[in-house]
Amino acid sequence: PKDGGKDKQSKKEKKEKKPDAAAAAAANGSSSKKEADELRIDMIDIRVGTIVSVKQHPNADALYLEEIDLGEEKPRQVISGLVKFVPVDKMQGRRVVVCCNLKPAKMRDIMSHGMVLCASNDDHTVVDPINPPEGVPNGKRITFDGYSNSPLDEVNPKCKILERLFPDLTTNAEGIPTYKGVPFMTSKGPVTSTLPNAHVA
Repeated sequence: PKDGGKDKQSKKEKKEKKPDAAAAAAANGSSSKKEADELRIDMIDIRVGTIVSVKQHPNADALYLEEIDLGEEKPRQVISGLVKFVPVDKMQGRRVVVCCNLKPAKMRDIMSHGMVLCASNDDHTVVDPINPPEGVPNGKRITFDGYSNSPLDEVNPKCKILERLFPDLTTNAEGIPTYKGVPFMTSKGPVTSTLPNAHVA
C-alpha cells in the first residue's frame, strides 16, 4: 500500500510539472517573437575584402577555397560554391563583400570562416559576387542608412538570422544591392552588381 501511495504521489508530481513545461515553451515562443521583431541587417558584420588566393576545394568539384584579405592579421579562409558560375581567373584578385561574423562551418572537411555575398537570378543559373567600389580599404564595414547598431559577435546558425534576412536582400533596377530598398554603402559610394532586380545571398 505504501508503494502504491508513492506511485500516486509520483504521478501527481508529474502532472504538476506539465504546466512548468508549457510555461517554458510559451516563454521560448515569446523570445523567438522578440528576436524576429529585432531582426536587422546590422546584426551581420559585412566587410570589403580582396581574394588573394583561390583554388579548387580538394574534396568538392563545385567549391572554391579562397584566402581573403579583410584587413586582419592574416587572410581569412572562405569556401564558396562558385566554380560553376565564375572562372578561377575572375576570382583571383577580385574585390568582394563578405559576411564576417558567421559561425565557422566545416565544408567537406575544411573550415570556412565567412561567406562571399553574390547576386543571382531567379532560377540560380547566373551567380556573380557583388562588387565594392574601388578605393575602399579591405576590412571596411558596409553600412546601411538607418541601421547603425554594432554587429553580433557571432551569428548563431540555429537562429537562422541570415536565412530570414535573405528575402529582403535584393538588387534594384540599377543593380545596386539593397536591404529593404536601402543600398549597401561604403565611403566611396554604393556596392554594385552585374545583375539588376536579382537576389542577394
